[in-house]
Amino acid sequence: MLAILLALVLVSAPAQAGTSVVADDRDAPLRFGLLPFGSPVFLFNRFVPLTDYLGSQLDRTFALESARDFATHVRRMEAGAYDLVLTAPHFVPIALDSGHYEVLASPRQNLATAYLVAEGDPARDLADLAGIRIATPPPEALITIAGKEYLLSRLPPEAPAPEFISFASHNAAVHAITSGLADAAMASNNMARLEISQNHPVRVLSETDPLPAVGILANRRLPPELRDRITDALIAMADRAEDDNVRAHMAYYPGYKAASAADYERFRSILPETRRQLTPAQDTP
Repeated sequence: MLAILLALVLVSAPAQAGTSVVADDRDAPLRFGLLPFGSPVFLFNRFVPLTDYLGSQLDRTFALESARDFATHVRRMEAGAYDLVLTAPHFVPIALDSGHYEVLASPRQNLATAYLVAEGDPARDLADLAGIRIATPPPEALITIAGKEYLLSRLPPEAPAPEFISFASHNAAVHAITSGLADAAMASNNMARLEISQNHPVRVLSETDPLPAVGILANRRLPPELRDRITDALIAMADRAEDDNVRAHMAYYPGYKAASAADYERFRSILPETRRQLTPAQDTP
């Protein structure tokens, strides 16, 4: 029954500020907002094990929520709609500036843009991506922003520019290779590793320099003691590999570490461009 509820919430349920859990109501689920970097099914499969693990550690229930696009996700986050939120590194300063959130943790592995090609593709380095079709996540995704800049700075001046084709999510961009919609793809290093581990016929050609990973933030309306317990539970995951939920989630994120606002200050320099990319989007009913 819980899984059905979560699946429905993940696909729809526009979040509204002020409608979340009452901190002292232990029967009310904590609303966990997810950046829509993958399809709803992908997000559900990856993060239900995390919320099941956290639920067992905290004796609380969670409702996973996502949004149809990054702009809607950011707008809900700014409104303080979520109790917990997993968001992109360059969206963390936006969440902090809203006054609703504090940073708790981030994955132990840094983020990077991975450049993928088909398993049998003869490409040997980034120069071989000149003039071809490259699938990307949405244009406002950090993986896309950093990946384009890194690639274009390394192509020979005389090389033809690639054709960048935006897709709704990282996994959709990767699958565009095998569906013939693109010749190469950019995606997060986590997504690249997962797709390869699941025998998707792609390989990593190269990666950008590392960047801070996504952030998990808690709403300040949650009691400080609960925020501390959530942080402790996330950090302790790496020592609990015998837990089935931990193993399932760590196939994507290999453990968490404590994080702070200072880890994401570097992204303030691109806030104007980030906000420009986040074109207005209307919630669906």
